[in-house]
Amino acid sequence: MKRSTVSLIAGAVAVPLMATSVAAVTPDEPVVPLPTPSAAAATAAPRLQAAGDTDFASAAKWAKQDRVRAAERAARANGIRTFGTTFTSKEAAARLVSWARSGVGGYHNQCLRLADDAFGATGARTTTALAQWSRAQAAGVAHPDSKDIPVGAQMFWRTSHPAGHIAVYVGDGKVVTNVPGGAVEIMDWHEINEWGPYLGWANAYYG
Repeated sequence: MKRSTVSLIAGAVAVPLMATSVAAVTPDEPVVPLPTPSAAAATAAPRLQAAGDTDFASAAKWAKQDRVRAAERAARANGIRTFGTTFTSKEAAARLVSWARSGVGGYHNQCLRLADDAFGATGARTTTALAQWSRAQAAGVAHPDSKDIPVGAQMFWRTSHPAGHIAVYVGDGKVVTNVPGGAVEIMDWHEINEWGPYLGWANAYYG
């Protein structure tokens, strides 16, 4: 009897050593293995945490993108950005087209004043078209040699006149500028290349 008891106890002691999921067992208690977590349950918590972190980061990113897109839409609505002007680039272009169609004159050898007036320059005005171009370059808003010209851009040429020439792009390959005699006219911008080499375009800058 005693030997049997020892043997039984030894068996009871051996069970927890071999079983990893049972902390203690007696001969009268059946061994019931602990349930194995499902793959979904095992990964739910970390996935939820990761999703939470991602949601916060994504929300901030999406909000920033929305602000950028809103700014871009506003910029497209008003045309390219201007500096130190009363009118937007599209408003300036529309004013020039209206002046040309209504026969405005009085701008003989005053291409820069025509552009300045169209934008309603509130900042400092320069004295020549080439000086305006140089200032735009220094401000980082000039686009040398670019043929991808937006409406309301100020376009520049180096001509035989030391002041150079400026005209404002109004779309469809057209600019509004002054012609000899001072009349304000709409013309194909390529025609001005006959006066001298095209330098590029710039945002209206009167900073």
